[in-house]
Amino acid sequence: MVTVTAKRRNGKGEDELGFVRISIEGPDRYLRVGLKLSIAPLLKPSAELAATVTQISPDQIDFELLRSTSERSFREGDRVRVKYWEEAVYYFDSQILAVSGSADEQIAVSRPSEGISVQRRKAVRVRVPIPFSFTVISAAKAELVGETVPDCQTQNISLGGLKFETSLPLAVGDRLEIDLHLTPSQSVNAVGWVVRSEAIERDGNALYSVAMELLQLEAKDQNQFLLFLLNCFSDT
Repeated sequence: MVTVTAKRRNGKGEDELGFVRISIEGPDRYLRVGLKLSIAPLLKPSAELAATVTQISPDQIDFELLRSTSERSFREGDRVRVKYWEEAVYYFDSQILAVSGSADEQIAVSRPSEGISVQRRKAVRVRVPIPFSFTVISAAKAELVGETVPDCQTQNISLGGLKFETSLPLAVGDRLEIDLHLTPSQSVNAVGWVVRSEAIERDGNALYSVAMELLQLEAKDQNQFLLFLLNCFSDT
């Protein structure tokens, strides 16, 4: 893996902006019943679906998809990547053992036999208010699909995701299409999904604090986005 790193001298050492991916011991790290995560075919990683762990046994892990799809997403024998979040991003590759349920919403995968990979981030998030708009393209609450919010701002942002507040009651697993307005003449389009959503109150208004992971970013946009973040980082 290529790691992109920027260093800022601040008189007290150096800060780093970068991504580090390592392998750790303990294939069960942080896995637990009730954990919300994503599962995607290895051959089509952008087709991530949100799921909840329903059971963990010695040989397999059972999931329930958080929403049904119009077509069958997984079949027995498929290789998949399972990803979840704690203080870092954890993921492992596995194989589908069984698919069941009236809407194929019950998924069983083999437990990982090797260490789970970890994507750790060092000072990666930049606290800068970047204006953006988003449209809900998939949601637990069907009435939210198609809703567009034209005037959001990031609270912090990285190549992997962003945090913001909104009045829409978004839920974990909701998928959004966003347009980040980096400058008056530069914008980046991306698709991502909600990994955390907490109800909060701000100035007497009911809001939701949302963390979103970016799933799809074109190579050209990713390079442009990275340069923008590096510039923000060097200016802070």
